[in-house]
Amino acid sequence: MVNQTPIELNPYLKARGESQLRAKQAFERGASWRYGFLFGVMLLCAGYTLDALQQFQAHSQYWWLNFALASVTLVPLALLAGGIGGYVNWVLKLAVWAGFAVAIAWSAQRLPFEASQFALQWLDPNLRGLDYASALKSGDEAFAMLAALSACLGLGVGLIQTFAVGWAWERSTPNLKFTAGSWMALLASLPFALAFGLVLDGFTQQPLRAELQTVNAIIQSGLNDAPNLETREFTAPRAFAYAVGQRWRNQFAPDYALYLAARNRTETYIDAAFANGNLLRCRTAALGELPGGCVDLKQTYSNYISEFLRHGAFECQDCASEISAQARAWQQTNARTLTAADTTRVLPGADSVVKVQVLAADGKTLECLFWGINPIRLTACQ
Repeated sequence: MVNQTPIELNPYLKARGESQLRAKQAFERGASWRYGFLFGVMLLCAGYTLDALQQFQAHSQYWWLNFALASVTLVPLALLAGGIGGYVNWVLKLAVWAGFAVAIAWSAQRLPFEASQFALQWLDPNLRGLDYASALKSGDEAFAMLAALSACLGLGVGLIQTFAVGWAWERSTPNLKFTAGSWMALLASLPFALAFGLVLDGFTQQPLRAELQTVNAIIQSGLNDAPNLETREFTAPRAFAYAVGQRWRNQFAPDYALYLAARNRTETYIDAAFANGNLLRCRTAALGELPGGCVDLKQTYSNYISEFLRHGAFECQDCASEISAQARAWQQTNARTLTAADTTRVLPGADSVVKVQVLAADGKTLECLFWGINPIRLTACQ
């Protein structure tokens, strides 16, 4: 092994006997794989458990998704880094872990965006075939800082590995089997896992979670606070949540789900779907403010489908509208004017997808799929 100390200079190794050298090398390599796996699990818990819990508390529809994606990306990467580290000397361990830490950071930054979109396509058939080129985007300008911090933490993890596998060996049985003490020795990287998890959470998840929590606070205030309260003693966020919550309280229901609809560098759109059938879309800014307020998507998209069925087009206030060739051709054979006898349902989905169904008085069911924020695209009808 490249970093193996000569036996005659290691009294502990000499006491065990020179014949144990190969067994020790094999033990350390096996321990290195365990070290990487344990670090990955600790990183997963430190960086994603709190996020999943807080998203669940905020009524996020897919609160578990980032945790699930991290478990099949970050943990294998850490496992691989630890395993490779078992075959090189301590200097190369540092380089291996620094490189893998940057790879972990790159992967973590994309979990809430590209990776989530890919996974959601399998969960929601309505998302399949959509072009995500202008959809959710992550903050690439922040990646340089994230990568630098991750590389520094990776150096620490690599340095600790050299000592941890040695401590695990010293606590093994005479026939080099793992003991509880050996496993405990491999937990030496826990401080780095906690720090790395906080870094990943702060850069990749906390901004999105804060925007979900802002909308959730508004809904909770509207559901639970009495009208006409004196707000002079409220904090600014509390007063803001109260004011907007009172504005929309008649739309709210205790059973609801929040969807991340779209995001760019300056604003985020959150859709709130309620069990009573109401549907709101709220626009938040980077610091959680609500500069654009909320709009009633149920009424808005009911108007869109009514205009489209009658005229073959629809007007979008403060945004552009696009209609696919398939939808235009479909409208020409299904044009009609909706009446009070027709029933319109507006159904939300992930990534700003909205399905509008019309249960016509003549028994026909018409269905159109909208997607996007600006422009709003009518992608297909049937």
